[in-house]
Amino acid sequence: MCIMITMNKIKRVDLKVPSLILGCSGMANMYHRMTNAEAIGIAEGAIELGYRGFDVAPHYGASLAEIRLGLALRNLERDDFVLSTKVGRLLYPRQEEGLQNGNEFYDENPMNRVFDYSYDGIMRSYEDSIRRLGTRRIDILYVHDIGTYAHGKTPEERQHFKTLCDSGFKALEELRKNGQIKAFGIGANEVDIMVEAMDYADMDIMLVAQRYNLLETHHEEFFQKCEQRNVSVAVAAPYASGVLVKKSITEGHYEYGSVPKEIFDRVMEIRKVCDEYDIPIGAAALQYPLRNKNVVAVVCGATSQKQAASNWEWAQTDIPEGVWKALSDIGIN
Repeated sequence: MCIMITMNKIKRVDLKVPSLILGCSGMANMYHRMTNAEAIGIAEGAIELGYRGFDVAPHYGASLAEIRLGLALRNLERDDFVLSTKVGRLLYPRQEEGLQNGNEFYDENPMNRVFDYSYDGIMRSYEDSIRRLGTRRIDILYVHDIGTYAHGKTPEERQHFKTLCDSGFKALEELRKNGQIKAFGIGANEVDIMVEAMDYADMDIMLVAQRYNLLETHHEEFFQKCEQRNVSVAVAAPYASGVLVKKSITEGHYEYGSVPKEIFDRVMEIRKVCDEYDIPIGAAALQYPLRNKNVVAVVCGATSQKQAASNWEWAQTDIPEGVWKALSDIGIN
């Protein structure tokens, strides 16, 4: 069965999002360098293909991705696309030599990231993103990297969460009430913090990165709570940092690092099923999250126009039900 690119409504609010969204971290020189023209060309090429959803963050290249994406989006009327970015980090000019995240984002802007989940911090982050993107509004704001994955099991992590609950959510609720955004939620690499946070704010959508893909499938408590609270879900990184679409253990990443042998062996097991049906493993990986009734979109990054085109094609690949049955037989439900 083919899951075509559709416009899917976020349950709680009057906003539809494309089922395939371009993730823009790669446009910020993530893991490799590219020119401004190459980066902007990724988004412009995606627009020509038909992409109408874009996800970015101040963290990506210390604002580099937002600036580059904003230039590409000038070719579209504002009502013709859906735009999301993130809050939780503020950027300040870096006075010392070197780059804060040079091992992840090459040639990033000379800014230091400072976590700030307060009312004032979120308001400033929103305003800064508006300026960098050159847009009159942002559709969705995600609270970026709250929780233990980013901050560890530390007192600081609990303080960040308390700050978000005490004042940060008030800023997001105010922005939504005033029509400056249409929806908000959390964007993180873990679901536990999302389950906890749903008790403190009426959020609209969760952006789950890395945690729901062909390699990690079971989050019953999370999806049950989303249903109870009428919260929609977007799934980022359906290729698990790229390992699901690479043929060698030395290629790609897993959890933003090198690929463990047991993970690569599992990928080869999944690939064997897809090969038997002559289906690209990338197509199965991209479409798998959309089979969940709570998921309204997948966010796929691209570091080239070719990758963006592959994602577009895989999103519309006809996948027979036999593939999903065979994957279920090896524990992927």
